[in-house]
Amino acid sequence: MSANLKWYVFYVRSRAEKKAVSLLSESGFEAYLPLMTVERVWSDRIKKVIVPMFNGYLFVRCDYYDITNVLQCKHLVAALKTGSDYSVVREKEIDLLKSVEAGEYSVSVEPGILNIGDNVEIVSGLLKGYTGYCVEGSGANYFVVAIEGINQSIKIKIGKGMVRRSA
Repeated sequence: MSANLKWYVFYVRSRAEKKAVSLLSESGFEAYLPLMTVERVWSDRIKKVIVPMFNGYLFVRCDYYDITNVLQCKHLVAALKTGSDYSVVREKEIDLLKSVEAGEYSVSVEPGILNIGDNVEIVSGLLKGYTGYCVEGSGANYFVVAIEGINQSIKIKIGKGMVRRSA
């Protein structure tokens, strides 16, 4: 395995995230689409459905020179850029997304990186060691983690006893 493999961020056509992951996997690329379960309300029922955590985004672990090959997938639009460089998400952030996806957390996605509240660190549980921001909302405590590569954040409902203020 090459040491130059990084998680790059790609824009995906509307509602084609799952198809893109499938095609990329068939082509031999390691693609990751974080998913979450949400409740959808219709006029006659409420149903839980699995949706992408970040609409329109997909993460692919590849070498810099493979980006053009990845873009051959018909469901991808472009590679996300920050300035003139392709956006890269750190391995630690991908691990966090996988942990959140595997756990029983209440998750919502917040656009942009939030800069309000205290810096906190999770001190127990599956997400121990991760840092983010503490946000109060409707009497509940939320832990917010910024995913810098795509300029978005995830908000996780977590108990007060599981976090501490960090420097």
